[in-house]
Amino acid sequence: MMDLGYKLIDCDNHYYETDDCFTRHIEDKFREQTVWVDRESRDDGFGTMMLGQDRLNFFSVGVGDYVGPPGIMKSFFKGETEEGGAVNANPIRGIETPEYIHKAPRLALMDEQGVEASIMIPTLAVGVEYQLRQRRYDEVRWPTIRAFNRWVAEEWGWGQDGRIFSTAILSLIELQPALEELERVLAEGCKLVHITTGPIDGRSPADPHFDPFWARIQEAGVTVVYHIGSGPFNELYATPWGEPANPPSHRFSALNMYLGMGERTVVDQIAATIYQNLFGRFPGLQFMIVEFGAAWLPRLVKTLDKIYRLGDHKSRWPLGKPEQPSEVFRRHFKIVPFFEDDFEEIAAAVGVDCLLNGSDFPHPEGLAWPVEMAEELAAFDAADVRKIMRSNAAATLGLAA
Repeated sequence: MMDLGYKLIDCDNHYYETDDCFTRHIEDKFREQTVWVDRESRDDGFGTMMLGQDRLNFFSVGVGDYVGPPGIMKSFFKGETEEGGAVNANPIRGIETPEYIHKAPRLALMDEQGVEASIMIPTLAVGVEYQLRQRRYDEVRWPTIRAFNRWVAEEWGWGQDGRIFSTAILSLIELQPALEELERVLAEGCKLVHITTGPIDGRSPADPHFDPFWARIQEAGVTVVYHIGSGPFNELYATPWGEPANPPSHRFSALNMYLGMGERTVVDQIAATIYQNLFGRFPGLQFMIVEFGAAWLPRLVKTLDKIYRLGDHKSRWPLGKPEQPSEVFRRHFKIVPFFEDDFEEIAAAVGVDCLLNGSDFPHPEGLAWPVEMAEELAAFDAADVRKIMRSNAAATLGLAA
């Protein structure tokens, strides 16, 4: 493996959650209503994912039960082969691999990988929050979110060790409980929170209704992470085309994938927050875009700038006119491209300072060794490679560049 002469920061790391990640810390009265793994109803060794007595929509089986090993899809995504286009190719039992489910062996592996620090994002939990928005889960919604965040704090920590910086899961479906849970995790030292992309109960995330939340995020200096997962986009966009609204992820059609998990699910979010002037009201907000890739980004900023020029009539800026979108992006967003993306084109559009390294380890779609990302950066000088592989993330996490 390449030796860059310094330790890396990996902004897209994951764990496979243990079966009790939602039940361990939840109040007794909610234990049978929250997320759990049914391991009694199947005879194939897999667990069925449940939310109370309902199937969990996005993940049907335990997320680490039957999954490809890290990096197994690299050749497929590089276009070098048509084989290996399934996330469960050559499957392993992720939940039986200690470094995928426990912190101490993961730290040892990070040492071997040359990774000083990582941003740790859930696997299972990014597929839960959107389903919890349904009204029949009103009573258990926030106990479930709190219980998961308590599990994260206990198992992985919020970055107090300077190495593993976990993201807390939050929801904007109800403002006051969101503020209360935000305050709770902030008191524990949390630096990163995950928010599902898309509108919330008929409101844009940039609607002034949510300004108290964004004000506290800005005041605390917390970075908001967008990561691909379940959300409203299939329901909004795929059902009018005759596709199912909330299929399990392994049964997405190609159109479900395009509309419900593709670039649409983040570019709309970016457009809404910029055009509805969220950053004019909160100029200190910082966002990180993870596992959406970035091949779409040059086209997006060009389009946003073009529409911006057409929007000068005062009726077109009901929440105030923002600054030029491409400049807003450069100041407020950092992004992890896929390893197969064109880094030169992306850097030309938004600047090297926006780009971050992220391996998606240990997921099969990513890289087995985070340093492999540097192999895609041959066109950059050593200073810019260091920015992408370490320094840009170090600034976010408060580490030495």
